[in-house]
Amino acid sequence: MKIKCITVAASALLISSSLFAQQPGQKKILWDGTKAETCGTTADWCIDADLHNMNWNPNGTTGTSSSDDHSNPQQYPTPTQTAVTSSTAETYWEGALSYWAIDCVNRGYWVETLPPITGQITYGSATNAQDLSKYDVFVVCEPNIRFTQAEITAMMQFIENGGSLFAISDHTGSDRNNDGWDSPMIWNDFMTNNPVMNSAFGYTFALQNFSDGSSTPNTNVASSSTDSIIHGPFGNCAEVKWSNGTCMIMNPSQNPSVQGHVWKAGKGQTDTAVCCVTARWKCGKIASIGDSSPPDDGTGNPASTLYTGYTGDANGNHRPWLMNMMIWLAEGGNCTQTTGISSVKETHTLAVYPNPTSTVLNVECMVANENSTLLLVDMLGNTIKQTPFTTQHITLNIADLASGVYFIKVIANDVQMVKRVIINN
Repeated sequence: MKIKCITVAASALLISSSLFAQQPGQKKILWDGTKAETCGTTADWCIDADLHNMNWNPNGTTGTSSSDDHSNPQQYPTPTQTAVTSSTAETYWEGALSYWAIDCVNRGYWVETLPPITGQITYGSATNAQDLSKYDVFVVCEPNIRFTQAEITAMMQFIENGGSLFAISDHTGSDRNNDGWDSPMIWNDFMTNNPVMNSAFGYTFALQNFSDGSSTPNTNVASSSTDSIIHGPFGNCAEVKWSNGTCMIMNPSQNPSVQGHVWKAGKGQTDTAVCCVTARWKCGKIASIGDSSPPDDGTGNPASTLYTGYTGDANGNHRPWLMNMMIWLAEGGNCTQTTGISSVKETHTLAVYPNPTSTVLNVECMVANENSTLLLVDMLGNTIKQTPFTTQHITLNIADLASGVYFIKVIANDVQMVKRVIINN
């Protein structure tokens, strides 16, 4: 068990230094902690927790006391992520997903948690410091509390405007807080009881409970050498192991982009037995797996029973597979939502901050030159502001604009680059 001795003053200093160390344009990954992801004796789905005093009640209420023992993750993992290196052990943080988070930091990403009790799932909020518009990827690992309609709307708007969702389920009957809702039911409710668009992603979760790969490896993975989930920048995945999980059912007629990458052992590669799915929708992306065991690193809350799924199972194949998915999600998607931005692709060479913003907006583009142009475009493709972009940094005054979603477009060297921005005035 890792023991953290941090005074209030030292903790504040760590958080402050972490905030200032974050780089403009750095990809940000947010893990959800508001849906009882740490409830139960075999679930500690957080990247770090300094306290283990949470109580998740069946009626949806929460509480903390010295007699409760579920992990209570905080926004920023401690010690600071700015000190993480390639030799940092995953026990640097205490959570069953800490190894995954350490890998993300070493990939160059910034990681945070949406904490229980105080955390809110919103999009475009001027008052929520952790509004989804400030992140690139939102990870929800085995939710055990149903999303509200307002939360579903926020998550859909997040994806619609270029965000990515990693939706992880577990087997049917995995109702950790005994409220009548388990994770596959919750994800199906998200997808089919949706105030924005039903069946937008082209798949649902089956209500099953099965295991694969315990005695004989499950090698039923995509064979294409161009599949970046199976053969990606973090390595190759040749097999997976399911330790009581479920699968998904794809319907390409609902979303032609939906794609399977892993299937149940012995079931072929059909649309009805898919264990790993990705899809695109509007400007964003979504990925899902049907078991929460693969990202489990085997350490975390000492009151939980955890397993080494991330590096120990499937001969170590889960780690490159999960990181390939995270990299694919963090890359962002092609913006095809409106006529004005239909041919523009989001890129890493353009950074805008702060975002959301209300008064000024900083724009950085490392390839800007004397012939470059910057445009501020609304959702209909109308150019609201236009200015030469002859240096690599410019500050725009946007205090006169109405609240809403806009796009910064930079044209440099015959290349168009775009970033979405939320303006709250």
